[in-house]
Amino acid sequence: MKSFFLTLATGFMLSGMGLAFPVEGTDSQDPGFLAFLSKRATISTDNTCGNSFAGANNSYSCDATVNTGGCCSAYGYCGNTTDYCGTGCQTAFGTCTGATVQPSENTFTCGASNGGLSCTGGLCCSTSGYCGNTTDYCDVGCQSTFGACNTAAAEPTTGGTCGPNFGGATCGGNQCCSVSGYCGTTQDYCADPGSCLLGYGRCDSDATPAGASTLNVARPLMGPITYTDDIYDCVQTNVVALTYDDGPYNYTSDLLDILKSYGYQATFFITGNNNGKGEIDTTAPYPSLIQRMIAEGHQVASHTWSHYSLSNISHDLRMQQMVKNEMAFNNIIGKWPTYMRPPYSDCTEASGCWADMQTLGYHRVYFDLDTQDYLNPLPSQIQNSKNIVQKALASTAVQDYLSIQHDIVQQSVGNLSTYYFDQIKARGWKGVTVGDCLGDTDRTNWYRSLTSGSTTSSSVAVSSQSTSATAKTSGTSETVATTAQSSAVSATVTTLRSTSTALSSVKSSTSSVKSSSTVKQSTSATVATPTKAPTPAATCAVTVGKWCGKVTPFNTMLTCQKSAAACYADTLKCATTAGWKNLSKCAAFTKICEKLPLYCLKCVKAGCSNTAFGY
Repeated sequence: MKSFFLTLATGFMLSGMGLAFPVEGTDSQDPGFLAFLSKRATISTDNTCGNSFAGANNSYSCDATVNTGGCCSAYGYCGNTTDYCGTGCQTAFGTCTGATVQPSENTFTCGASNGGLSCTGGLCCSTSGYCGNTTDYCDVGCQSTFGACNTAAAEPTTGGTCGPNFGGATCGGNQCCSVSGYCGTTQDYCADPGSCLLGYGRCDSDATPAGASTLNVARPLMGPITYTDDIYDCVQTNVVALTYDDGPYNYTSDLLDILKSYGYQATFFITGNNNGKGEIDTTAPYPSLIQRMIAEGHQVASHTWSHYSLSNISHDLRMQQMVKNEMAFNNIIGKWPTYMRPPYSDCTEASGCWADMQTLGYHRVYFDLDTQDYLNPLPSQIQNSKNIVQKALASTAVQDYLSIQHDIVQQSVGNLSTYYFDQIKARGWKGVTVGDCLGDTDRTNWYRSLTSGSTTSSSVAVSSQSTSATAKTSGTSETVATTAQSSAVSATVTTLRSTSTALSSVKSSTSSVKSSSTVKQSTSATVATPTKAPTPAATCAVTVGKWCGKVTPFNTMLTCQKSAAACYADTLKCATTAGWKNLSKCAAFTKICEKLPLYCLKCVKAGCSNTAFGY
């Protein structure tokens, strides 16, 4: 058994997976955003945890509301049985049977008086600003904004209880239902995802932009860039595709000034109404900032309306998340993007997300250089991100990058960006948009408009009526509902077909991982309907010379985790079979292995299999 996990850990090391753990500090940035970023950084996203075996170098914590359990086992997995909570359980990364987590005054601090830091692993933030799990921390005085609290200790600011823990009651009077089950009207109740319970009152994401619907516009697949495959890197060389997620926000204007001073252009993956920032088409200064982006040659792209994980929501809610953002863009610039990035990098074929994005005519864009700015939002931490970009640009084996930053992180904008741009300039490269880095030089391909195609019949609705949909919220399957605030928008996009084959964005350079090996790709330009079952993949997911990388069949959580370990073991075999000089080519298969542990979480609440995973 230990060798099994050692193999998995070795695979993680080869894949280069390593995350920094946020530490204490102070910063002028909004504490609410620091708490938001801290939660994103430390709660496990793939059910691994701790700092050994499967969780090596990540230091993820387990949260029973998100993961399969709140205990972190000796082997680095989250669970709730004695195998996870008993002997060897890592107390620093979750709860353990018979163990009371005692906070260290130097390590587990929290609250507004401690830089807005939040407790992780389901711990409570006491009135004195320390993390723990006893009544001293979780009852009277517990700071619910910065950690968990006992429900009985929470005091609603407006009045009324709601949600599944209170008989399914809903909030009235335009109030929102918080995740703790209380009605109110502030960001603590209404901001989503994360603070508001859909279906039990109003949520920020329920708002629908005014104006004409975009859903009834035909969506021909324009340009040479793939609509079927995930995009991770550039075609052009000697460039860095600069991308910024989650904005616009307070620091976006400064970022535009910096980009202008360097003569660089970037792609902004914009969210329409999340984290309490307000709707982008009606909240100043967002409309003028987005108009400025276009005027100064930048690319705007979609990051959804409210930053929900697209694989964990229903088809209808997924379509609403995209269409509402389109309507807001149309109100601001008279068009909307054809490029998008899935929140949390989560858009799987098995969930129907691929098919929905193809139906709507979107290129799915990811990245191959993660600056990890969201893990390092404090002045004392941002050097970690600088080290990442410095090391990446020092490599002579790579001729381009598609990177990710966040313009909601002040240190990323005001500190990291200038350092990063200087490094790019020193190498003789240039900062460009995603469209330019892919060779999509005709910028009319980047956007659609109400007049760009003929209309089609409709059947999918973004409606003012409450529309039930099954979605996972914090790892738990539940029935949710969405309620639009403005006029109903009822339409659908019928199955569209491209008149020409969409070309892959994979470049032919031997330095490219994708072009150095044969990766499973779609060969048809026909856009699938959202209900179409995944097509079984070829026997080999990736080939490098005579080596064939396969995903071991699975249909349960246990066999899925074993398949993930076997996947990384195969990566080692690739290196030994194809030769260490071809190690970079084996990384294409490693990318598949990296996605598998996260997919295994689906086995808990729903069926899972290697064929549904796509291999």
